[in-house]
Amino acid sequence: MELRKWQVIILGFCLFFVALFVTCIGCESKSKEEKSSQIKIVVPVPMTGKYTEFGMDLINAAKMAVDEKNARGGIKGRKLVLVTEDDKGDPKDAVTVAHKVVQDKSIVGVMGHLNSGTTLAASSVYAEAGIPVVMPVPTNPKITQQGFNNFFRVPITDDKQGTAAYEFLAAKADKDVLAVVHNKETYGKGIADEFLKAIKISGAKAILFEGINSSDQDYRPVIGKIKAAKAKGIFFGGGYAEAARFIKQVREQGLEIPIVMGDGCFNTDVAKIAGDAVRNCFIANISPINAPNKRAQKFYAEYNSKYGKIAAFAPLGYVATQILIDAIEKSTELTRESVTKTLNDEKYTYESILGNFSFKQNGDSKGRKIFWHRFKDGEFEAISPIA
Repeated sequence: MELRKWQVIILGFCLFFVALFVTCIGCESKSKEEKSSQIKIVVPVPMTGKYTEFGMDLINAAKMAVDEKNARGGIKGRKLVLVTEDDKGDPKDAVTVAHKVVQDKSIVGVMGHLNSGTTLAASSVYAEAGIPVVMPVPTNPKITQQGFNNFFRVPITDDKQGTAAYEFLAAKADKDVLAVVHNKETYGKGIADEFLKAIKISGAKAILFEGINSSDQDYRPVIGKIKAAKAKGIFFGGGYAEAARFIKQVREQGLEIPIVMGDGCFNTDVAKIAGDAVRNCFIANISPINAPNKRAQKFYAEYNSKYGKIAAFAPLGYVATQILIDAIEKSTELTRESVTKTLNDEKYTYESILGNFSFKQNGDSKGRKIFWHRFKDGEFEAISPIA
């Protein structure tokens, strides 16, 4: 009797473990099935550090684009999954992130990075892997001058922005008495170089071309040179933090001349740091702070409702993600190579909230605009765009 009892117990344990094993196999199979039905895209941007606000702008916008597509059934019944990676706005971290991204074969496309410097640093890694990269913000022309065929840029480039900035400032000040200051970094020096080229093409000459360190707190030595040269206007290429300190110190030194800045300074923290010194300051942006049309109004309203005020680049992040999703859907195969081929097709076009997008042979966007803003009560006020 005792033996029979133990036989029943042992049999019960055996049946339990068999059932558990079958369940685990089923779960694993279901998990694999779910993963195989997913389409991954990645957004590598600063999630920590001084560019966090801009990075989250892009992530939030990408989430909206992905969620909207999934709500409509995804791509051929397959769900889109958004992966985020923190490049910290640092070129070295960007390279590390890029290696991680390309090793994950389930990721078919990249929407990023935020900065030109991080994009340039990581570009060869992405190029070697053949993964398509739709760039929402990077404006340095060098990125698409490397001969790679997998980079596609949404915004205007620095050479176009530098020219537009020169035309804007020259209309407000004597073009022969302009000073150019930059932060010696990839973006800041790059856009300052393009501004300088535009000055030379016009037949004029910059009276000063100086670099500063973004980490410095005292810019009075450079400002002293600007004052001594009797400059009538200043172009500043760099980031918003050093721009704010620079502007404040310029006004403290008694200079009330117009100061024009590139889109890297597009942050209301400039006004918070510099206070009323932002008078007679003008900042370009590659994205409009106000909705340019009725379709865009819907996105702006929904973004503000979900995430609060747009920092700067959310519309570009939204459009860049939509372009990547659209290219994935139009590709004949769900591979990196096929998506890249689709975006390289000269007939490819995408109608977005910011207008129609198509790409040149080198991956630059056709026909983009620059949008000008000034400060009003600590916030940005849009002026008219310059093509």
